[in-house]
Amino acid sequence: MNEIGQKLREARIEKGYTLDDLQQITKIQKRYLIAIEEGNFDALPGSFYVRAFIKQYAQTVGLDSEALLAEYQDTLPNTKPEEYVEKSVENQTRLTRETTDSKWSKWRNMVPQISIVAVVIVIIGIVYGIALSHRGTDKQPLNESSSSVTVSGDKADTKDQDSSSSTSTAKNDSSKKAASESTKAKKASEKAAKKAKSQKLSASMTSISGSQQAFAVKNLPNKANTLTFSAENSAAWVSLTVNGSTIWQGSVAVGASQSTELPAGTTAFSIQTGNAPATKMKINDTEINLSPNNETTFVRTISFTATLAK
Repeated sequence: MNEIGQKLREARIEKGYTLDDLQQITKIQKRYLIAIEEGNFDALPGSFYVRAFIKQYAQTVGLDSEALLAEYQDTLPNTKPEEYVEKSVENQTRLTRETTDSKWSKWRNMVPQISIVAVVIVIIGIVYGIALSHRGTDKQPLNESSSSVTVSGDKADTKDQDSSSSTSTAKNDSSKKAASESTKAKKASEKAAKKAKSQKLSASMTSISGSQQAFAVKNLPNKANTLTFSAENSAAWVSLTVNGSTIWQGSVAVGASQSTELPAGTTAFSIQTGNAPATKMKINDTEINLSPNNETTFVRTISFTATLAK
């Protein structure tokens, strides 16, 4: 056991924490905590995580993490991003290249809106066709009666006036019916659009305290959902926990993605990431912004509470 490990262990015992307690609080695996206390830094995922895990350990047991790292600077391994990426790639389980074309994604998002517009156009076309049909029916008797009229003074004038009045009434009725159908179609379209918007999946941050974050997810489909992790600018280590069990953990390299299934009916889950600013996450096709306020904390535990869609 080296000096920094001894100091952390003594602070933990003074706080009354067991290694299991510390694992629950920090979400750092127990074997990594033991390795830190024993100075066995080679057992950690990479030199980058030596400093990150020690810093989180120190903060949890009430030590000044920055002062501690500065004091034992010479005994800690140097951070080598290239070495970290090389070692972390070995832990990947199911890496898949991003295959979703951005243009296709935008087109797919527009499909519901296009469908609604198409329905409205069809309804308006039907209403217009009915109006034309009524006009044709109304005009035919008028033409026949006109062709058989014999000019005989006042009687012919009376027939013309009656036909003109009948045609005008028919036109007014058709216009009112068309306007009524158009109003109904517009209301149905607005109602469908409002319903689609209210059922759209969304997520928002509800709280943040140090390395702990909480998000609320609305309208999560009541089925098995797909979580996709990717990394931007630098690699990231990610762990997914559901109901206290680790579903998946590993490292995601830049330009790659990792997809894993969230069991149907899940309403609470959490992730831990060792490089939060670089970590990207999607639930199905909806991207979740894990740093809405441009948070800079690297090692972060993020909890999600979901409301299932009706």
